[in-house]
Amino acid sequence: MDDLKRMLLNDAELGEGDIIRVDMFLNHCVDVELLENIGKELAKRFRNDKITKVLTAESSGIPLACFVARALKVPFLFAKKFQTGYIDPDVYSTEVHSFALEKTYTLRISKRYLLEDDCVLLVDDMLASGQALLGLMEICAKAGAEVSGVGVAIEKATRDGGRVLRSMGIRVEALATVERVENGAIILADD
Repeated sequence: MDDLKRMLLNDAELGEGDIIRVDMFLNHCVDVELLENIGKELAKRFRNDKITKVLTAESSGIPLACFVARALKVPFLFAKKFQTGYIDPDVYSTEVHSFALEKTYTLRISKRYLLEDDCVLLVDDMLASGQALLGLMEICAKAGAEVSGVGVAIEKATRDGGRVLRSMGIRVEALATVERVENGAIILADD
């Protein structure tokens, strides 16, 4: 994933704290070719896992999850943060805290779309604290669905999300890992 790493090093912007903004290519203004390639690579890494659904949380993981699902030829599902009249009121839900947004919100998935016999791949654009992914795992557990693993474009090793998930026995595949930010520059971990 040389293109992803090059864009991360050359185009990402650093915010306050350890915020890394990748909205110019990954999750707001989307580089479709890059995301298609990322989706194919994550799908390749999980292709032998009999995935039946790809799942992410609203909203920045949606474009990537869509490309992963397309490459795996399975449906993609996203957990909504807001209850609307357009979602079935019979839902699995859990509370998660977003450190980036500094607030807690509820993730919801209709019980009609997440089933006991599903084998789910969790996908997100970036893994930092892992709270959204842990929330998605909780929803999968409530549904009786199996979580095959987690696929992310970028993992921030400066946060503990990846370590927590791996310590739980969850397979985590990250295509680029930020080891640290030093002197205003992003330092990537060696492959």
